[in-house]
Amino acid sequence: MNYLGIDVSKATSRLVILNNEGEKLTKPFTLQNNDQGFNKLLSRLEELNLTPNNLLAGIEATGIWWENLYSLLTDKGFKVIVLNPHQTNKYREALRKKAKTDDIDAYVIAGLLRSNEYADSFVPEEAIQSLREITKLRYQLIKNRRNYNRQVYSLLGLIFPEYSKTAIKNPFAVASTAILKAYPTAKDLASAKPKQIEKIVRSIKGNNFNIQEIQQLIDTAKHSIYSGRAKDTRGLNLAILLSQVEHLDKAIAELDQRMEEILSPSNDDDSDSFPGANLSTIPGIGPKTIAAILSAVGTNGHAFASGTQFVGHIGFFPQIYESGETRRDNKISKRGPTYLRWALYIAAVACIKHNPEFRALYHKKISQGKKSKQALIYVAKKLAHLCLSMLKSGEVYKPERVFMPA
Repeated sequence: MNYLGIDVSKATSRLVILNNEGEKLTKPFTLQNNDQGFNKLLSRLEELNLTPNNLLAGIEATGIWWENLYSLLTDKGFKVIVLNPHQTNKYREALRKKAKTDDIDAYVIAGLLRSNEYADSFVPEEAIQSLREITKLRYQLIKNRRNYNRQVYSLLGLIFPEYSKTAIKNPFAVASTAILKAYPTAKDLASAKPKQIEKIVRSIKGNNFNIQEIQQLIDTAKHSIYSGRAKDTRGLNLAILLSQVEHLDKAIAELDQRMEEILSPSNDDDSDSFPGANLSTIPGIGPKTIAAILSAVGTNGHAFASGTQFVGHIGFFPQIYESGETRRDNKISKRGPTYLRWALYIAAVACIKHNPEFRALYHKKISQGKKSKQALIYVAKKLAHLCLSMLKSGEVYKPERVFMPA
């Protein structure tokens, strides 16, 4: 067997090939990460009589640059091991390779394959990869939307402090947003005519504004304490922020629709024919949580051998600091994917509302002196263990198998 180590970067890849005795089969070589470079690699492998039967390739899962080269080789039938950078770093230390160069990195990858001491990283299938991309982007968009929401509330509190006492108390409702984009400050609203605002809201389907509410809005604006300073600029800022929130809402809705399409039954006759269908039997678990979990563990949970490994990947474990007489409060490490940790935390909140077993577990932890957030994290950890176990077994939710009777 021969071993191909690939150190990939954005523009180029450095490759080293070792034979079964650990000797270099040829000089290390560099390829451009483009169509010409990929074809050159296939030609080089053919010249060296390297086939899927006598070559094992390895590549680090660093950044996003490895994926196209991985797909090229796997499509040609080669077995490619995706390695966690932590593995290769530890192996480099064992080899006492203190320097870090592209040649050494590629050599370390090939040597790790030859040692047979590697652990193959999880490479998701097409549907799971799609869910991962959706879930990660969705989390980021929601985070951005919350930031814009805070800015809107802060700005409105200055340019129309009394807005919460009017019909536009929710500035993100469709009609409220339309009014504020046209008349963003108290000074603008005070100079508006009721018919002008009525025309705006009447064009919006399902609005429930009436003329009395519109008049009350204008009267409140006329008596606002807003000084009017930087009125035009602050009004423009508010309109832009509201437009950003609208755009993000639309983008999130599109992602949710795509997520539902992936998690829909493949045919009308089989309601259980979609990924993670059995997880939906847990009260409090919805499609968004299922998508986040599947994106990390795959359709059958094979990415992690145990729930402990999964919880470690999420980052739901305490960081302990003790030095001499110094003791620091244990805090959650937060080393794993933020979107996954957030999804499980939100799911834990839903579970204590809709799932009697998890609600009882939450209150048990509270009675033991845990703070609310600590108890929720414990519920999230229990939920992670449960979801991984159910994916591996394929069984539906059976609380009697998970929770000890009181």
